[in-house]
Amino acid sequence: MAVKEPATRVWEDVWIPTVCDMCYNGCTIRVRRVNGVAVKIEGIPDAPPNYGKVCAKGNAGLMNLYNPGRILHPLVRTNPEKGIGVDPKWKQVTWDEALNLFVSRLQAARAKDPRSVIGASFDSYSHFMLRSFLTAFGSPNLTTASAGFFCGNGMHPVAYTFTGSNDVHPDLEHCNYLLMFGTSYGFVAQANAMGLTQEMARARMRGMKLAVVDPVCTYAASKADEWIPIRPGTDAAFALSLMNVLANELHRVDEGFLRQYTNSAYLIGPDGHYVRDRESGKPMVWDARAGEARTFDAVAPEDAALEVGAQGLGPLQGLEARPGFQLFKDHLRTYSPERAAEITSVPAETIRRVARDLAEAASIGSTIRLEGHELPLRPAAVIWYRGISAHKHAMLNGMSVGQINLLLGALDVPGGLLNATASGPFWGPREDADGLLIPGNPFTFRHMRTPLPRRAVKQPETLELIELFPLSVYARAMLWLGVLHAEQFGLPYRAEVLIQCRTNVMAAGADPEVTAEALKRIPFIVSLADHHDETTEFADLLLPDAHNYERLVPVAFNPYYRYNNAALPGEAWLFSLQQPVVSPAGEARYWIEVLLEVADRLGILPDLNTTFNTIAQLEDPYRLDPNRKYTWAEICDQWTRSYFGAEHGLEYFREHGYYKAGRRNARQSYPRAFHSARIPLYLEHFLGAGEEVRQFTEEHDLPWDTSDYVALTEWKACPAHSESPPEYDLWVVNQKLPFLTYTFTGENPWLMDLAERNTRVFPVGINAETARRKGINEEDEITLETPSGRQVRGLAHLSQGVHPECLAVPGILGRWVTSLDKYRGKGIHFNQLVEYSMDRLDTLAAAVDACVKVKVSKAPKR
Repeated sequence: MAVKEPATRVWEDVWIPTVCDMCYNGCTIRVRRVNGVAVKIEGIPDAPPNYGKVCAKGNAGLMNLYNPGRILHPLVRTNPEKGIGVDPKWKQVTWDEALNLFVSRLQAARAKDPRSVIGASFDSYSHFMLRSFLTAFGSPNLTTASAGFFCGNGMHPVAYTFTGSNDVHPDLEHCNYLLMFGTSYGFVAQANAMGLTQEMARARMRGMKLAVVDPVCTYAASKADEWIPIRPGTDAAFALSLMNVLANELHRVDEGFLRQYTNSAYLIGPDGHYVRDRESGKPMVWDARAGEARTFDAVAPEDAALEVGAQGLGPLQGLEARPGFQLFKDHLRTYSPERAAEITSVPAETIRRVARDLAEAASIGSTIRLEGHELPLRPAAVIWYRGISAHKHAMLNGMSVGQINLLLGALDVPGGLLNATASGPFWGPREDADGLLIPGNPFTFRHMRTPLPRRAVKQPETLELIELFPLSVYARAMLWLGVLHAEQFGLPYRAEVLIQCRTNVMAAGADPEVTAEALKRIPFIVSLADHHDETTEFADLLLPDAHNYERLVPVAFNPYYRYNNAALPGEAWLFSLQQPVVSPAGEARYWIEVLLEVADRLGILPDLNTTFNTIAQLEDPYRLDPNRKYTWAEICDQWTRSYFGAEHGLEYFREHGYYKAGRRNARQSYPRAFHSARIPLYLEHFLGAGEEVRQFTEEHDLPWDTSDYVALTEWKACPAHSESPPEYDLWVVNQKLPFLTYTFTGENPWLMDLAERNTRVFPVGINAETARRKGINEEDEITLETPSGRQVRGLAHLSQGVHPECLAVPGILGRWVTSLDKYRGKGIHFNQLVEYSMDRLDTLAAAVDACVKVKVSKAPKR
């Protein structure tokens, strides 16, 4: 009997290792390809950082790949009018025509001033080459744009100051009590999402207590032992009050840690600055044993005085002086739990209880032996992120929360808060002339700005005005100031060309109306994208970008720098490759390969190759020849061989997908005991930075608030706290969703269907009692209106999981440009409520204040 042949013969069935890119964490996965079609995604069990686990976003990634709304051909705008909702009236052109237009506009811009070109992308895996392109072109204007508006502004500068790394995370393997402020660490969000989620699960199963401070009962709070609802924008007051209880009521601080590893003993004069030795210029401390002031490095830690009595020291070099810790401790007294309760709405007894829980869990004085080292054990940590960063005083908020770890001695030690990439196989933190910690990671110095050593203030050259932010790691939110008001800041050029890829500034940034005005001010915009969105709507040239599964990218060739997937304690340092699983759809091309072709046509390829050698730190014999034109695959091969040797070139990575480069040992994971650099508890360097900024801005008649440059952290109210009329009585709180992150996840029908099935996503969350008081019922359509008249509408969802003074509006919803007609305009676009104006910009951390108050009413029937 003859066997009937199947209708479709399976001529190919392979699994291809690659990297998920549905968020910024770079999970290692493999994709099954059958007959040239990607059909399934799964994790690889032994591969960090996710160890075989894939989240909802990763599992749904194929739906973006096969999105019927993908951009498949180069398009040119034919409608000269631009604006929100304005049809560009696209015309299809050939790639050659598109590149000719692109190059001609770049040539014209370069003739005016090469700095007039902006490169904007949150495709951080491609930043090495984007930075090389812009540097070769002559522009300093590389930006992630909206990704830096209100995310890590209150985290990254603090993390650098405390550890020398761009980010921090709790040591969940040893922590027994974790207090989280405005973050969802360990709940499929933030850095290393899948790795920390698994660590969090193990920690919770072994009994770690979790408390979450947030106005909304988020996904993290719903799984915690305790949810502590707090009034928005008041986290710093809560943190300062916790420290007051620890230091002044319980007297439970790690004095040994403060003496040895911080500047707490440094003597402070009446002007707030260090008392310095006349000969060496070094800060001085009071030697309690010798009964005299000596330089900080000449006194044994156990002899350094943290307090010298209520009256301070007598005249010292003609000055009255006190240790920084004494000033800090006295300052904390102004934040009694009773006062903090009035500010935060958190009861005073709760503040005292949380402080006791932290003190008891920290077990000050305990030790643990790891890999032959006797290390301090402090199994208590406090972590924070976007929730307290999206405010006017973002850095003070972050500093206040982070300092709790300093008082407990729970920083870069087992059980406490750990650096992401400050210590590695061949580097560690260093110290400056004042003994303070500065980053020692060589990749950090090449790719990030750091608060210490403090940068000099100077005339702005960048459109982000980073030169006026000596303590911030970036100034993304200031981009529109530079574009719209270049002359006010003395910039000698205007923005001429914007190269934009994988950053939807219109939807993900603040105040779409202002953003639209800024985009309209830029004469030529080229967007490289795989789908239409709110920002590509403003493009003059739209080029089809390859999907993540159609491109070749060294995603994690530098976990030494990339904090998102840096090795956790005991894990391997992982280097991985994102490689094509299927052929590009239509005429799509990986956008970096497009820039390489543009560089060649511009004649800047030799400079690009030379710059890339430096930025990527390639070593001979694998450095790029300035006089040779390489394919992107050849560059990747040189890159891999330079890092890992001749036997681990591109073909090795194509076959295996990743390479493990040794284990992160105890010295790298818990570096605090292995170096002497000190952490500033007393922020003396803030004063000098503030004085420089104040002098420059006053001389140039710039309206610039420098009041946050203080040595002792404090709580300051956001403008919405004091400027909103009484009837605007509810705060709108925006929080992340674990299954919707970047705006392109809103193009995914599986994820949007998941969102629709979740009752907490599209409606406006309102406290049930508050709703009853206002006569609002479940699913009533309500109007939210700000004092400036901005309005949005949504359906009410009554919940006990929202602070009585708040409304919960998650994610980036209410999209107006999407291929999914069903979800167009569904939900509330929170960023429409956020105002972009000088009084709402944090001129210390460069954050946008997302503290918004509204009045709520039932919407009239349409």
